[in-house]
Amino acid sequence: MSTQAQAPAVRNVMDKGLKKNAIGFVSNIVIGVASTAPAYSVAATLGFIIADPGIRTHGPAVMLAAFIPMLLISLAYRYLNKADPDAGTSFAWSTRAFGPTVGWLNGWAIFLADLLVMASLGLIAALYTYQLFGWTYGETHKWVGLLGCVVWILIMTWICHRGIELSARIQQILLSFEFVVLVVFSVVAIVDVYTGNGGSGALHPQASWFNPFDLRFHDLLVALLLGVFLYWGWDSGVSVN
Repeated sequence: MSTQAQAPAVRNVMDKGLKKNAIGFVSNIVIGVASTAPAYSVAATLGFIIADPGIRTHGPAVMLAAFIPMLLISLAYRYLNKADPDAGTSFAWSTRAFGPTVGWLNGWAIFLADLLVMASLGLIAALYTYQLFGWTYGETHKWVGLLGCVVWILIMTWICHRGIELSARIQQILLSFEFVVLVVFSVVAIVDVYTGNGGSGALHPQASWFNPFDLRFHDLLVALLLGVFLYWGWDSGVSVN
């Protein structure tokens, strides 16, 4: 019998052509935060939440309540990613856990959701671009809006094609600008409220606005479906880590 120790078996992992260490921890966080699109989420969703007669000023409470399921999901993603790192995330994990049928449904559900959201994002980007330059014709004619939507999607596709490093750098610039604008807007709004320049509908913030238990369960449940959308996109960081 040979006394030579047997070398441990090495599992062959297929090279998928992905560049290692292309982005760092900060860039990954930026991608995750940018994918949630704070400004877009506020512009496209917050109005529907506070428009509910049962919500009104309790929008902050809805945001806090909606964060709880997203936190639990992110914890699940953390442990799943430790056990089986895969850029496919929920698609890959559900396939291994429940079989190809569930994985197939999961993958197509994500694809269709992204398809609808990207079209919506592109259209809003086009309309805001027209507003930035004061071109009212582009705002009021649908075909011009759709054309601008296609142009923005093509630009984003080109950036993705060039690589994740370029994408991360661009998102760092855009996210920094986005946060600065949101902070300035928020500070100006609060100052106007407390100085009496906020208009007839302005209200002083109250602690009760942050209490989800002040809401009826039905109203809270309906608002949560919209509130969860504001956090959607954070899993992009898991996909590219």
